[in-house]
Amino acid sequence: MEPSPHAYTTFAQVAKAGEPARPLEFPAPAVARGVRVNALVVDPESGTRQVWQGVIHREDMTVPPPHSGGIFVAYGPRRRLQDAIYGSVWACVVLRRHYGIAADDAARAAGVEPGSPQAPIVWEITSEFAAIKMVEWARVHHMRGRLLEDPIKEVAAMQLVGSGHPHVLGATDVLQDGDFLYSIMPYCAGGDLFGIVVKYAEESGGEIGMPEPVARYWFRQILWVSFHASTLSPVCNLP
Repeated sequence: MEPSPHAYTTFAQVAKAGEPARPLEFPAPAVARGVRVNALVVDPESGTRQVWQGVIHREDMTVPPPHSGGIFVAYGPRRRLQDAIYGSVWACVVLRRHYGIAADDAARAAGVEPGSPQAPIVWEITSEFAAIKMVEWARVHHMRGRLLEDPIKEVAAMQLVGSGHPHVLGATDVLQDGDFLYSIMPYCAGGDLFGIVVKYAEESGGEIGMPEPVARYWFRQILWVSFHASTLSPVCNLP
């Protein structure tokens, strides 16, 4: 593993180069229009049908979202994972569009023929999960100019990072409606690195933090990512 050339730059060389330049702006984020609705959801194993509240998906149902393999998907929030500065992070079940008997029944109940564009959309449960950070626009506007955190720059950074590296988690899709900005990310059941650091501090009553051998373990992984991906993800979820 060979570090990048800038890793060998000395402090004297950096100081001699003059005043630092302002960081480059991130490319504008790609944000699609989303909706949050109550939807009929089918369990493909049991065949049971339920109405789930707050199902999130793209408003345009003519083109599947990126990273979906050409399949129309939606997200059903099931558990609040943690609070965020402008909102919260949720674990969501990934849903795919259902084209079976339940969809036909829903169309007839709505007074249209099965397959009609006016038929209600029906979803079915998958075994996949996603994490969605829901940013409330009302909080963003209320705190404008008071905090350094910028949710738009965060989204732009995560899209720039991408999700093509197994150790770097970017946003797989970004949606917005009149109330929320939804950053959709891979779900990692182990939590995030900050949670691990806090756990060590809590277990010691605040006397000590993460032990040095453990910190060295995580730093090796971070450095490995920085060498191979040339960037760090703003979200450090654990596998």
